[in-house]
Amino acid sequence: MGRNRAAGNIMGETLVVGDAAEQRRFWNHVVRGPGERDCWIYAAAVSDDGYGRFWVSRNGRQKVVRPHRYALAIELGRPLNADEVALHEVCDNPICVRASSETLGRPHVVLGTQAQNLAGMGAKGRGGGRGQTWHWYGPDRAARAARSRALREAVRNGWDDEKVQHALLHSDVPTLF
Repeated sequence: MGRNRAAGNIMGETLVVGDAAEQRRFWNHVVRGPGERDCWIYAAAVSDDGYGRFWVSRNGRQKVVRPHRYALAIELGRPLNADEVALHEVCDNPICVRASSETLGRPHVVLGTQAQNLAGMGAKGRGGGRGQTWHWYGPDRAARAARSRALREAVRNGWDDEKVQHALLHSDVPTLF
């Protein structure tokens, strides 16, 4: 199976949300911004590409899933199929899991396709390619991961707007991507 790093999906696998205890464990790692436009930050493990990591047990085996995909599957109330992509449409923040529209603000993570994901990346100037050649035009993986980890640390003890803004604005990376 191929790995689609941009979408945070292992191709060919469907993401099934676990029981209530697993979902509580997931939400215990999320810090919700108080504003109607704020991100909901996944404040646990962050991988080397800047996306979060959430461990689940399936068929007696441990598996890592992307938190934004997991949140979207919860919101949809159904498994997320392998060809469905969780797009960061509003914030473009890889550790944001705000897939819900329960509050006034727009969901940040929405259902899409890989074609939409690639088009969005190209429109934001952080990727593109022709044919089989892929060209990355954004900051390197280490810089993206450092920025995500700084944001995670800014909310580790609850939402602190000053710390969040500092993490977002005082970085070698002008955007998270």
